[in-house]
Amino acid sequence: MQNSRKTEGCNFILRIEKLNEVTLQAAAKINLYLDILARRSDGYHEIESIIQSVRLYDKLILRPRRSGIKILCKSKRVPLDQGNICYRAAESLLATVGIKQGLEIEIQKNIPVGSGLGGGSADAAATLIGMRKIFDIDISFLDLSKLALGLGSDVPFCLAGGTALVRGRGEKIVPLPPLKDGWFLLVDPGIPIFTSWVYSRLKGKLTKKRLDIKLVKELLKEEGIRGVNKFPLYNKLEEVVVEEFPALRDIKAKLIEAGATGALVTGSGSTVFAVAEDQEKVTSILAKLGRKLRVNAVRATDKSVKEA
Repeated sequence: MQNSRKTEGCNFILRIEKLNEVTLQAAAKINLYLDILARRSDGYHEIESIIQSVRLYDKLILRPRRSGIKILCKSKRVPLDQGNICYRAAESLLATVGIKQGLEIEIQKNIPVGSGLGGGSADAAATLIGMRKIFDIDISFLDLSKLALGLGSDVPFCLAGGTALVRGRGEKIVPLPPLKDGWFLLVDPGIPIFTSWVYSRLKGKLTKKRLDIKLVKELLKEEGIRGVNKFPLYNKLEEVVVEEFPALRDIKAKLIEAGATGALVTGSGSTVFAVAEDQEKVTSILAKLGRKLRVNAVRATDKSVKEA
């Protein structure tokens, strides 16, 4: 038996059958390129970014409950109320489809909070995808993306993930040739940075310059990881965070000195990532860095959310 409804332009089918539990992995992301083009009339910023999903995952377990939304997480830095983006994601989708039941969301954090790796956005995307499965909601990807954008600018990308050029405030997504080779080293300095704080301190003239999509596609398709440095690696927000936290500049220098072909602060920080062509190079860089830095060596992935 199926129950068909229509809400605010969203078409979906809500079926009676439900699952007792869904377990998902939500991937971190890095910004290989990030420019801020303009401030929009709605208060957001027009961006242009190349985003890549990487194999560092949070784990989410979703369970239906009779009513209300409950967040479970051992990390003290993760809010358990409406301040949690997963709570708001669940609240939004339940209201949109008119489900009277509630949801329990257990979050096991591996992606550092406030690190620029998009852990919260990935978790929110996983919540929407998991709810679609656990409540068997037949909602289109386009309608799910609209809900995602209301939660945060990175959430629409995190619904699919992979390698993509992202424009607008995060809603215009152009898939790019997937990165199938190479490694990234993620250095976590343990400094939580709020995105809103970084944007509020942007200085200088914003640029109208646009990336050459054709060139980017050719670089990724023909050269893979070696083409990444030719975009070039760039992050407008890095100018703000390295001025306030010079330790990030030092980390970049150490990575390059150790043999990385490129290094950059991702998103609004504070994680610094480095590019390495192969596992041999990763081993060499890690040996030279020693154990003073917290480093994750990860590969790219073509999917942001997957079943665990």
